[in-house]
Amino acid sequence: MKILSRLLLSAGVLALFGQACSGPTLADRSARSLQESQERFVRVEAHSGDRRPEGVVRFSHPVRLSPAEWARILSSVRIQSRKDSFIFTPAKEPPTEAFAPEEIAYLSRTVSETFAKTAPEQRVVFGLSRVLPSGVNEVTTGGLFVVGARLHLILANYRHSVTKPSVREQLWNEPLRSMSAPFYEVVQGDYHRVVQEKGILSGLRNAGPEIAIEYQALLNVKANVAAPAEKLSPAPESSRIPLATVEEHLRTLKRLRELDLITEEEYRQKKKEILDRF
Repeated sequence: MKILSRLLLSAGVLALFGQACSGPTLADRSARSLQESQERFVRVEAHSGDRRPEGVVRFSHPVRLSPAEWARILSSVRIQSRKDSFIFTPAKEPPTEAFAPEEIAYLSRTVSETFAKTAPEQRVVFGLSRVLPSGVNEVTTGGLFVVGARLHLILANYRHSVTKPSVREQLWNEPLRSMSAPFYEVVQGDYHRVVQEKGILSGLRNAGPEIAIEYQALLNVKANVAAPAEKLSPAPESSRIPLATVEEHLRTLKRLRELDLITEEEYRQKKKEILDRF
């Protein structure tokens, strides 16, 4: 009996020692990991399993753009929400920027750092979570990759209302999988085009809308807007820009000021230059 008691005691001590050496339990690690990624994330993942069009073997990665350039690109993405009226006809709200200022500030910094070390066989995925005053948790997830001069943005889930922790965890683990049909339309323009039917990741099930952005041309236009005043004035008739372009430039300029990427003095100067070209 004494020998058996000693054996049981030794087994208990060894079990406790093994737990101490192995670190936190699986439940502890999961809880800590979920807390660390509670609000947002940007990471890379492989795309080798996706179906891609013939001729497109690898992405044009790495991509090296500054946070200010990423802020300009992300600020240019606009959406238009849809809603149903009482007679079941679709009604549209005014277009608005897809990302909030604090989201652009976070994404522009982290995406800039991540894309600089992303391999051609990888893509960048992201997740954003925010809690509204009503207590509703809204989650936005998607992906980014570059092919040539085009940046592809997938908004798999946009402002998706989440009430169950299991659903949120699934979105965090599968950021390119859409949970529901989009309630919005992407505003297309000179530099933005929706290619969801024939997109690079069209073979990925439930991937959500895919937006192709001519980001290099977009950045060149913004650089031209920020040119010195003496090069823009007096503006000849041929260099004047249409109203829609003026509005786009002014919105971008305002967003850059909100993100503290330009000073108030620079904002006023560039605003005057844009209006002088109208």
